[in-house]
Amino acid sequence: MKKLTNFFRNLLSMSPAEAKGVVVTFGIILLVILLMFGADMFFSQKQQNLVISSPKMLDSLTVLLDNQKPYYANQPNYGQKYDNYDSKKKTYKNFNFDPNIASVSQFEELGLPKFIAERIEKYRSKGGKFRKKEDLAKIYGVLPETYERLEPYISLPSAENESSHTPQAELIASNEQPTNLQAPTVVAKPAYKQPVKFDFNNCDTTVLKNIPGIGSGYAKRIIKFRDLLGGFVNAEQVKETFGLPPETFDELLKYGFVKMDVKKLKINTLAMSDFKHPYLRFFQAKAIIAYREQHGAFKSAEDLKQIKVLDEATIVKIEPYLEF
Repeated sequence: MKKLTNFFRNLLSMSPAEAKGVVVTFGIILLVILLMFGADMFFSQKQQNLVISSPKMLDSLTVLLDNQKPYYANQPNYGQKYDNYDSKKKTYKNFNFDPNIASVSQFEELGLPKFIAERIEKYRSKGGKFRKKEDLAKIYGVLPETYERLEPYISLPSAENESSHTPQAELIASNEQPTNLQAPTVVAKPAYKQPVKFDFNNCDTTVLKNIPGIGSGYAKRIIKFRDLLGGFVNAEQVKETFGLPPETFDELLKYGFVKMDVKKLKINTLAMSDFKHPYLRFFQAKAIIAYREQHGAFKSAEDLKQIKVLDEATIVKIEPYLEF
């Protein structure tokens, strides 16, 4: 301390008190800088930038992410209970039920964790009532995929059907002016329709919802996945629809088949912005276009084997969707 004070006195021609003040000030500044770096090191929550240096590294990261827990396991809203429940993977049964009268044990048989079943019972005990299927999805903690699985078995009308049977809708449809609005009457449920054979590539959600276990959610997912693919090459591809239970897929195979041709990508003429497919990742599509520009038009799927980022399985899956 004394040496530093003398140094500043001689260097800046200061009095002893001024030199001591300079030393103290520099000491405080240095301490603040050290505290800032220390706090950033130990308490910062900022994510580090990840540099992906090769397609192989990207593939490894993708596999790692695919093996992680479902997204809801890390959400603070669901808490530790869902972590425990997800790890156990209890078996469940599918059967028709009315959420207004089903017991806790029945909800558990349907695959709901006990704390969710008790939450539903508590909601009912306070006067809560389920008037349509979608009301069950509003219960805090009921996952979207769980609701989609249960939807076909809920013995309540859906919002779509309910909105088309209101007194106002019936009056408008018949072009009549309302004289006095009466209490809505109970609409009888439509008779069960026996599923018929259908083409997966030429059906809509109405046809799919005739299959046991298929509600609006799964039906929309299947149609969306089909349209993204450009059509199914074979019925087994339907199994790849996100979240579709194996037993529901087995029911679909009893009635569904594939007949219509798929929409193909013109591999030798499409620009990068239009060359998209669920079976191809962005860097793979980019590599295909780059190879074409360097080596000329592709003659067959065999030429794709020259592209290192394309493995054999990907080439087999994408080949039916390519036009050479």
